[in-house]
Order: sequence, then structure tokens, then C-alpha cells
Amino acid sequence: MTGELRMLAAVPRVADPARSAEAAWCVTRWCDEFDFDGILLFTGAGAVLDPWVGAAAIISASRRLVPMVAVNPLYTHPFAAARSIMSIGQLHGRRVSLNLITGTALSELRSVGDTLEHGERYVRLREYVELLLRLLDGEPVTWRGRFYRAADLQLAPAVAPELRPWLYLAGASDDARRTAEALGATLMGMFPPALRDVPEGLGAVNVGIIARETPDEADAAAREYFPEEQEPLGREMLRLTMANTDSVWKQRLFKTERADADPAVRMDPFHSFQAGCPYLVGSYDTVVAQLAEVAREGVHTFVLTTPTTRVEYEHLAVVMQRLRSRPPHRQ
Repeated sequence: MTGELRMLAAVPRVADPARSAEAAWCVTRWCDEFDFDGILLFTGAGAVLDPWVGAAAIISASRRLVPMVAVNPLYTHPFAAARSIMSIGQLHGRRVSLNLITGTALSELRSVGDTLEHGERYVRLREYVELLLRLLDGEPVTWRGRFYRAADLQLAPAVAPELRPWLYLAGASDDARRTAEALGATLMGMFPPALRDVPEGLGAVNVGIIARETPDEADAAAREYFPEEQEPLGREMLRLTMANTDSVWKQRLFKTERADADPAVRMDPFHSFQAGCPYLVGSYDTVVAQLAEVAREGVHTFVLTTPTTRVEYEHLAVVMQRLRSRPPHRQ
């Protein structure tokens, strides 16, 4: 991993599933235009678009974007994922990143018959990735693991070193941390509500951003996107969903009060069920300073979330340009 910052957006989850493709194409165009480094694609029952199909489409429609594909062992066999990586490399000469996840919605796990406990899902994830990486070498693989079996399974041709995927592992638990370390993956989490609480070893964060020239302009935009009148219902919906997850990071954010967060970090969008992560709201200088402080703690990849409008991506472009112009972060 180099000292260069990577700035990504995410394919948004939209209320109307029929608009998923339209939203994905808009984000792809804007990210390509405003010089983002990549786009995160989700997986699971709530993701309308298949992330591998989406990754190929993003690469075809952009100059240099590196898709970050969410990979859960529940949905894609290691051989199928390895073949997708190899195929994208062969067709486009581009790599992908992998966002390694185990799933957080307990109801979704039950719906597909997955009965593993939280820690056991990370054991399976580690074996999954180890087998996948072996397959990328292009040699026959015989594997007798706890969760996977293979006998002289071969993927050819081998994937060149410059096209092998960058690995990220999303999670905040001790199981996630140990698995990321074992796999050499970058640990990815939510932007810390307070800079004093940046976890050791965190290399990537997901954060929402609403930035303007002045704090008042940013506050006004945030109120428009996240209206206060929706907070009571949203808080009740969030409370109900917390019974459907064993995610450590969601539990931590759920318990974080507004008073515990830095002034620029807004927990209300998450607590009111209007966003899936904390938001930085403020002037360009304030937002850039917050991101730079986290980068100095070792974070090198930012997955930026913002309302899906061209105007907001224009503001994100200002933030990225100013952040990239700062001195290199600590490696």
C-alpha cells in the first residue's frame, strides 16, 4: 500500500429499485468526470445490481475507475469470483478491489440458510479468500478446508500481479480485525465520531459529506437533505433494525450520542435512518481538515457518500482536490 490517498464513491441505494441503474450510471459519469479513484458496489438482497456486472460496466464507461466489489461467501463461490477477476483483467486490463464482508442482516442470513455464528463467518471468509488468491496464481489447486473442497481446480491464465485485487475487509469486531491482518487486507470501518477514537490499524473509512464554502451554507443543505421532521419515525425504524444485526460497528454508532461526536461530525442522518454512516457537515476547510486528521492516523482510502446529485459531486470534487494537495499522510 502506497501513501497515495484513494477516493471512492458508492453506488447509492435508492428507494425505487427501478431507478438503481439510472443512479449507478449517474455516479459513474460524475466519478469519472471529477477524478475519483473508484466506486463501491454492494451485494446482498438489498442490492438490485449484481456487483460483478456493475464492475464490468463501470470499467467500460470510465477512464481509470477501480470498482470495489463487495464479496460475501454466501453469494459467490471462490472460483466464480476468481474467474470474474481474471476475466475483467483479460478484457479490460484493469483490476478491481474486493470489499470482503460476512453479512449483517440476520434475517437475510436465515433466508439463505446460513446458521454460522458471527466469529465462524469470519473463519469461513478467511478460507474463502485464501482459496480465491491461490486460484489467481493459475496453478492447479487441491484444497481440503472446513468450508471448501477442491481437487486440481485450475483457473487459467494466471492473473498478473498488477491486476490482482486490492483487499479491504469491512468490520469493527476483533474477529474482523484478526481476519484482515491474516489476509493482509485493509481494515475498513465507519468514520470515527471523534478523532480521538480512530481505531488502531484502520486504513479505510466510509463517511458522508456535505461541504460548502461556509458553515451556514452546509448546515442549510444538510437540513434540506435530512429534515428534522423525519427523525422520530427514523429513530424508531433504526431501533427496530438493530434487533436484526450482530454488526459491531452498527451497535457502536447506535450508542454514540451527539455530544460524544466532534462538532463537524453529524450522527443525526444515521440515527434518523436517513443515511448509513456519519456525515461531515461544514465548510470545505473544516471537512478537509477532518479528513486530513484521519489520514494522518493511517487512513488512506475514503468511501465518500453524499446525496445523489451532480451539485453534491461538484462539492465533493472541491474537497478531494484540497485534500490531495495537502502533504502526504502517515504511512
